[in-house]
Amino acid sequence: MYKPYTVEQYKVYQFIKNHFVTEHFLISPLSRSALILEDQAGDKIAFLYQDNTVREISIPPTPDPEKIRLFIDEFASNPLRATLNTFDSITRWWLAHPNPLNYQQALSLPDDLYHHFLTYSLITVEEVRSIIANGLVSEKNYNDIRLWYRNGNYTSCWLGPLGVDGTGHLYGLIFQYNKPEAEKRVFYLVDEYYCYMNHNPSHITME
Repeated sequence: MYKPYTVEQYKVYQFIKNHFVTEHFLISPLSRSALILEDQAGDKIAFLYQDNTVREISIPPTPDPEKIRLFIDEFASNPLRATLNTFDSITRWWLAHPNPLNYQQALSLPDDLYHHFLTYSLITVEEVRSIIANGLVSEKNYNDIRLWYRNGNYTSCWLGPLGVDGTGHLYGLIFQYNKPEAEKRVFYLVDEYYCYMNHNPSHITME
């Protein structure tokens, strides 16, 4: 769930809270002084704080793919890149350094995880352990874990699919990966396939 990083963003955020039912929108940064809202239909509106006032601005065009490619190729050899391993560090860098990436591209998140990131708070390792404790993980909680993993925890852990059997899709999470104290946990994803195979029709959406 995005929270303002600058005074200007905070001013826009307060304006949005006073004029919109924020629970029905995704709020994300456009720049150090602008935020963008997206509703459930995918329509967007953006606001900028400037000269002590908040005003609506045009939605910027999609970043040029060639400029993005050139930037990524050049940035790959930048020593700073190795320090950008959490969402917070990436966000602060993105806001402070002019670049052609939009926020989702800077975070390198697919659509489903980006929307999840803008909707829910990040979870802790203690919450991860609690979620996987009984070996069954809902789709929402799995996205929570995926975001936790990508938020810097990929440097010490491993998360990935282990295959599928007659029960469901099996995933593994290894804490302290490749170390003597490595700790492996295995769980099933409680998705439509799992519910079908385990005769739980209340969780199945059929057309």
